[in-house]
Amino acid sequence: MRNKNRFLSKVAVLSVSLVLTSAGSINGALPLIQSGLKISNTEMELLSTAPALSVVVFVLLSAFFAEKIGIKRTISIGLLLVGVAGGAPLILKNYPIILASRFLLGAGFGLINSLAVSIINMLFDDEVETKATMQGFRGAAENVGNAVLTILAGLLLAANWHMSFAIYLIAFPILAVFWIFVPDVSMTDGTDHKSGEAAEQIHIPAMIWVLAGFALLLVMMMTGLSVRFSSMAVAIKGPNFNASNILAAMPIIGIITGSFFGLLNKWTGRGCLYIGIGLLILANLLVGFSGDNFTMLLVGYVISGIPGSLVFPFIYNSLNLYVSKKSMAFATSLILIGCNLGGFLSPFGMNLAQTLSGSSALGAPFPVFTVLLLGIALVFYLQDRSISKKAAVSSSPVNK
Repeated sequence: MRNKNRFLSKVAVLSVSLVLTSAGSINGALPLIQSGLKISNTEMELLSTAPALSVVVFVLLSAFFAEKIGIKRTISIGLLLVGVAGGAPLILKNYPIILASRFLLGAGFGLINSLAVSIINMLFDDEVETKATMQGFRGAAENVGNAVLTILAGLLLAANWHMSFAIYLIAFPILAVFWIFVPDVSMTDGTDHKSGEAAEQIHIPAMIWVLAGFALLLVMMMTGLSVRFSSMAVAIKGPNFNASNILAAMPIIGIITGSFFGLLNKWTGRGCLYIGIGLLILANLLVGFSGDNFTMLLVGYVISGIPGSLVFPFIYNSLNLYVSKKSMAFATSLILIGCNLGGFLSPFGMNLAQTLSGSSALGAPFPVFTVLLLGIALVFYLQDRSISKKAAVSSSPVNK
């Protein structure tokens, strides 16, 4: 990346990710919104989940917009939508219109989401270590944004529920910094890993679909751990136990782990993938067999906050090994769609795992997930061995 404001450019690129996980940051205001607007529980919960529906659609459309008007303009439009639609309930008092604004907020997230990853891969394409570090920091930025905006929304709630939505106004200064300091990049800028006519067309190899499926399963399991933890903690500690403080502290684990991803990736390379899977296996085992042991449950849940900050930056950092720059945004979109679908399908996955376990215990699904993760790890290991053998054969003197 050649830019006289290199440091500010990095900060501006990372700042975009601060808002990406903020859809649920206003959840603390939902009970007051329900009483204020006289809406049902379902209508109330829809205000939190509605953005996820439009995220899936606009994650796909983001690659199209990026090709037509450029990555920088597409991200900027997304930030504008986040600021305007996210902050609209500050003055709105009509439920259907507020709900529509939440769908538009999700559209803004969707336009930004995959491109926030792609722009790092493109700007730092020739700086392998910097690119890996930036992907790690990007994941950490999501966790920082989630934690800070949730706290701010809670503080603003003291005024009234409308004020909680003021957190989305942060998108405007982020937009200004991003527009000033981040250079524009083309979908085909720089030296491409693919050459010839193949680089002119969007081509998604089978490995990207495998990674998208892996992302779906990973998010499904991590969401299941997060959702089930509160119920398991209450079952052990009693109905008056409040797990909210523990839940609020979890993003800090992601921040710390994400900050060290670049260094760990440098030391271990593909080992990041196996470390992440291994830790998630350990978390599932501890939670699944915790029974009435709260300490075991808590340790397992805390460990479950680490794998995502290792595996997802690794996946995003590896995409340029499989696709051309022309296909980068669409490939990233597929991974993110896998993530969003994983969150949506988590209750169904938990129910299926519960059925397969043959037990009604709250922790029953997690040993089933452990078996699935062992199978996934084996598939990746066999693939790595196959690639290593092919590389050894192609570099042998006989083939030269």
